[in-house]
Amino acid sequence: MNPRPALALCFAALLAAPAGATSVRSLGIRELAAGAALVFEGRALAREVRASGRAGLRTCVRFEVLEVLKGPAPSGPLELCFAGGRAGRRERRVEGASAPAPGERGVYFVGEGAEGRVHPLLGWDQGRFPVREGPEPVVTTAGGQPIRALDPASEGPPAGPSRGVARGALLAPAGERGLGPEAFKARLREILAEVAP
Repeated sequence: MNPRPALALCFAALLAAPAGATSVRSLGIRELAAGAALVFEGRALAREVRASGRAGLRTCVRFEVLEVLKGPAPSGPLELCFAGGRAGRRERRVEGASAPAPGERGVYFVGEGAEGRVHPLLGWDQGRFPVREGPEPVVTTAGGQPIRALDPASEGPPAGPSRGVARGALLAPAGERGLGPEAFKARLREILAEVAP
């Protein structure tokens, strides 16, 4: 019996295996605002998967920066790279790490030293607020739930691992539209002013 096909199948399975379970600490909206090195509204222009040495594959997203709410304004398009991706027969999956697709517009909280991180957004999906486009655009969680308010007073104490939504980002009940981008950014500016050093 020739062992080569079996070895090739095992090797292929290892390449496609997830990077393992991940756990991200639950963050409050005030902590996101205080801890982010850059907070911006932007639109994802393009996404490219690249090989990156020992780290495997990374999915790099180029953003058009529409408005900077905190931090230094980039001089041109901004690139953020997320661990994982698929290139040809190689695949690396990192549970909970998803990169914005081209065309996505949103408000993003970028962590300090983002270029060296598994996920450049602070709190992973907690630091990602896409805008659902339409006649009346709505800011949502990364999972698509509309945000009705940003209320740091309702954060409460840290509650273990993240569930993908920052504490204090209150979800709209069924049938309620949620905040539009301008109202979301206006409230966020107030919070950023409160936490400024």
